Formats: sequence, structure tokens, C-alpha cells
Amino acid sequence: RIGPPARPAMQALLRALADPSAPLRHAAVVALGELGVAAAGEASVPVPPAVLAALTDRLNERLSDAEESVRHAAAQALQQVAPGAPAQPPDLEALLATLDRLVPALMAELHVPGVAVALIHQRQPSASRVYGVRSAVSREPVDAHTVFEAASMSKPVLALLAMQLVDQQRLALDRPLVAYGVERLVPDLPDKRLVTARMALSHTSGYPNWRPGGEEVEGPLPLLFKPGARFAYSGEGIFYLQRRMEHITGLPLDPMAAQMLFGPLGLVHTGFGWTPALGRHQASGHQDDGTLLTTSRYLHPNAAYSLYTTAGDYARLLAEVMRAEQGASSLLSQQAAREMLKPQVAVGSRDPIQRPGAARGLAVSWGLGWSLNHTAAGDIAHHSGANSTGFRSFSQFSPTRGNGIVILTNGTQGDALWTRLMAAIGDL
Repeated sequence: RIGPPARPAMQALLRALADPSAPLRHAAVVALGELGVAAAGEASVPVPPAVLAALTDRLNERLSDAEESVRHAAAQALQQVAPGAPAQPPDLEALLATLDRLVPALMAELHVPGVAVALIHQRQPSASRVYGVRSAVSREPVDAHTVFEAASMSKPVLALLAMQLVDQQRLALDRPLVAYGVERLVPDLPDKRLVTARMALSHTSGYPNWRPGGEEVEGPLPLLFKPGARFAYSGEGIFYLQRRMEHITGLPLDPMAAQMLFGPLGLVHTGFGWTPALGRHQASGHQDDGTLLTTSRYLHPNAAYSLYTTAGDYARLLAEVMRAEQGASSLLSQQAAREMLKPQVAVGSRDPIQRPGAARGLAVSWGLGWSLNHTAAGDIAHHSGANSTGFRSFSQFSPTRGNGIVILTNGTQGDALWTRLMAAIGDL
């Protein structure tokens, strides 16, 4: 932290960024951050643009350092050296070429029969890719209309619907859910009276992921801790909120979503419950070795896991959230979108998604429906999905950059596929 006097040592400090010693790399990052901001502020000694660009590039490299303390220091230094620097738009053709190179190879290695990918650029769906087959038996190819099971990526869609009800003043985030009527599937424990929609959406309700004895309806449903005290992922909390929203609107989940969200956005291949129309385009799940699993038919919609959708349809949902965050949506207010994407609770139990460059995750929080990775390039909202019928899914978007991606797969090793893919291209 020696500021301008370190300027003659700048090249040595840059070399020190590659030193084997993590403490030395850390010290060099801190010194370069202070040097960059100090020198940039001196009108009598301006920093040449080429030098500042080189410094920014080298600090960006340290965002992928093996040492966590160095990554954090590099993120802070970048904010000092280039605060608010505009993100470079991705090279779409290069990104598509990378997908075409990596995805088929990963599919073959991991025995994932089918993959659909949709990209978002400047808050609009921009391009898509499909690979492989809907079923290893029928060999029907995946296309733009192929319907996958989104699994837990269903949950952010309920959050969207909830925030629409907040906009309509029919649901209040901090009003106890018991105020909206009796719920027969949730026992009347004393602390249940504290659970709110905000807690359900941020997974701080205190309910388990699923009750012992069977999802949704069987067995006791305990509260594991005082509502609001901490994060614990809970499908039961989401399903409880779904039931209260159905009571508020007088509509079951699927008609509610069709009326409020899917219809207005033109999502014709998306629904929370199975229908023959969705079934005509439905992919089947597969085990680790690529063998076929029984194709599902969810006839009782559950907002925690039962969404059927295409990559393109889901990308339109993400794009609408980003447009709303900019105040450009007719379906969701800017205030509601920004509340969704605001950190509600820190999540120390989960590691950030591994992404390259400025998208390297520094910490994890949960918003309303979305996991949030804090990065040097701003927060990245994301959610994944996995189920027992053979589907793995992932989506992310950057409200700052306006870019995002949806990856749907029909194999149980699809999580390894999207993880490795995001490690290569996640800095969208």
C-alpha cells in the first residue's frame, strides 16, 4: 500500500503476480491496486491507457488464482483501478464455436444423450444450440421444441409469479403466510406463524427440503430451526408458498402460471404439469451409463420440481427478469425485480460456481428464488436442477451485463457436463 512511490517498481510487481508464493502474489496484487488508483488520480502523472489496460488484464488473471485470498484481493484491486468499467460483450461466434467443440465431446464422455443450450445477449434471447437425441432408444433428435424436466429450476419461476402478486398487492413478502388461510399439509406449529413468503423464497423458512415419509403429503413436517435464522434449502417451503398463492388467486399453479406468465411471454412448450401436448415433444431421462429411465408424467404440479420447458422458453423467462431489472417489463416492476436479485441471506455452505476471469465467484448469497454469486463483474444469478428421473439443468444470467445461458440435459451426468462447460465459458 505504498501508492505513487511504487510506480518505478510496477514491472517487478507485475512479475510478482506469477510468483509461487501466495503471500507474495497477494502483496503484489494489493500494491498494484493502490498504485493504479493513486497514479490514475494524479493529473500531473497520468497513467498511459496501455499501461492501465495491461494492469487490468493481469489483475483479471489473478481472479482465477489458486489462493482464495489472492482472488479476493484481485477483485478489490480491480474495483480500485477500473471502477465501473464496462464489460466487454462476448464474441457470439466464438462462443458458439466453443459450444460446438466442447458439448459433443462432453456428451460422449459422460453418456449424456441430449443437450439443449440457449444464450441471452443484451437482455434478449440471441442464439441456441441442440445436440444429440431425446431418447437413447427412439433416437429422435433434440430440437428447439424438445421439452426437458427443469427439476429445481422450477423454483425461480414460482418466485417470478410471487413477485407479480407482490406488484398487485395481493401478497406481501413479510406478512406471515398463515394470514392467507389454513394450509392442511403444513402442521400448525407455533413458529409456523413466523414463516413469510420472503423466507420461503430465500430458503430461510426452517422447513426441511422434504418431509420424512414422502414428498408433500405424507409424514410429519418439522421446523428444523426458528424461521429466518439461517439458510437451509427447502422444497417444502416452496410448495407451502405455492399453496398459499393458489389460495390467493383461486387458481391451481399451472393455470395461474399460464395466465400470468407463460401466456403473455408466448411460452407454448412450458408447464408445471404434464399434458399430451408437452408429451409429444418430451425428452426421456437417462442413467449414468446412458441407459433409458422411465419417462415422467407429473400430473400434480409442484413448483419445487415439476416444470417442463425448453431451453428457449426458459431463456425468455430469464430475459424478462433482466428487462424488468432495467424497468422495461410489462409483467414485473423494476422494484420487484431488484428485490428478487438482492442478497437476502449469506450462504457459507455452498461454493460459488467455477467460472473463468471476472466471473470467478467470491461468495454466495441467496436472493428471492435465485442463488447469487458475487463476482468482480457484478452478481451472477443462477439456479440448477437435478432429479431422480434422469435430468440435470443449469441457468445463469448477469443483470449487469445483460447476458445469460440455459443448459438442459437428459442424463444424470449432465451436472458434470454443465459444470465443466461453465468453467470454460461462464464469463459471458
